Amino acid sequence: MAIENNNLCFVCGMENPFGLQVKPEVRDAGAHVSIECTPSAHLQGWADILHGGILSTLLDEAITYVGIGTFDGPAVTAQLEVRFRKPAPTGVKLLVRAERLKVSRRLVEAKAEVTLSDGTLIATGMGKVMPVSESFAPASISE
Repeated sequence: MAIENNNLCFVCGMENPFGLQVKPEVRDAGAHVSIECTPSAHLQGWADILHGGILSTLLDEAITYVGIGTFDGPAVTAQLEVRFRKPAPTGVKLLVRAERLKVSRRLVEAKAEVTLSDGTLIATGMGKVMPVSESFAPASISE
């Protein structure tokens, strides 16, 4: 099975009408990634508060793009740990930044944070990302 980007990723897919449609900025061969996102009210948990799963998703995307930039190809999350610091309001621009910490042959470790424009820390994440080769073949559902 070939790895294909069909532009429908929930986070960065520009063809996904239900997605966040963010544009990760990858710098220094994956050493740094930044994302800006203004989540809509339909992504709330409590009234006017962004669902924690969306915050986790943004952290995951930034960390995964560190891996994509580092491996110069497809990569997926191997591990993700999230710590929520403050509730994030909906309808407000969030800044997501990730930084590579360690590289091995099979994994990239990175940390990320979500802040408001004024620097208020909303959530932090630590993760590991692994490359996905063209020979990747997920188990069939019928197995």
